[in-house]
Amino acid sequence: MKTVQARHYHRGRLRPVRLVIVHDMEWAETPTTAEDCARMFATMDREASAHVCVDNNSAVRCVADADTAWAAPGANADGLQLEMAGFARQSRAEWLDDYSTAMLGQAAQVVAAWCVKYGIPVKRLSLAEVKAGKRGIIGHVDATRAYGGSHTDPGSGFPWDVFLDLVKQCMKGDTPSKEPSKSWTENVVNDLPTLRPGDENWDVKTLRWLLGARGYPPKDLLSKKYDDELKADVVTFQAGEKLDPDSIVGEKTWGKLLRR
Repeated sequence: MKTVQARHYHRGRLRPVRLVIVHDMEWAETPTTAEDCARMFATMDREASAHVCVDNNSAVRCVADADTAWAAPGANADGLQLEMAGFARQSRAEWLDDYSTAMLGQAAQVVAAWCVKYGIPVKRLSLAEVKAGKRGIIGHVDATRAYGGSHTDPGSGFPWDVFLDLVKQCMKGDTPSKEPSKSWTENVVNDLPTLRPGDENWDVKTLRWLLGARGYPPKDLLSKKYDDELKADVVTFQAGEKLDPDSIVGEKTWGKLLRR
């Protein structure tokens, strides 16, 4: 994924990730719309940004997941922001034309990766669930309804059913005609390594975020090192889940962290 760094954002996460927020750009559908929007975020004076912009053939990173984009007041601190080419006024049919179908596929890959990385359920949350702090996927309109504002994107015609199915397909690595051989959790866990105290890698950072999302937030959410403080957090989590509190993060511990 190419990167065009946004000008305005907050360094670091203010809270652990729990939401994916879907926006439209209110921008015409062209093969370079993602790049054009990203360049706008990089240069404009208005304090706005998103984590990723997508069009029908590309996805452009504007803000790192580990930083906080400015896109949906009330849902910035714990949200990942996705901007799509198009307009809130579009009908369902317009969202499912050739251009938008290709774009939804690009967006689904981004959202699927986020859902795996942060243990986010592939579910559009109700207003009550957003306000209650549940984890899931919402539109900008849902953040507006929960926290105030005037945005209505991605609009009443947005095909949430189609989009969420695409996200699920990306997570399974499967097609609708095939039955997945394993559960969602099993598929994800198989791709994660066993972690032990002393390890230092990106998967340790994922471990920290998942612990935070489960109510066991480490003091440092950004470190990639499995240090003594993180070991204590893991042992506490394992004991609370009735697992062997051995500090080794293997299949059973990942499974509990990633459960939907």
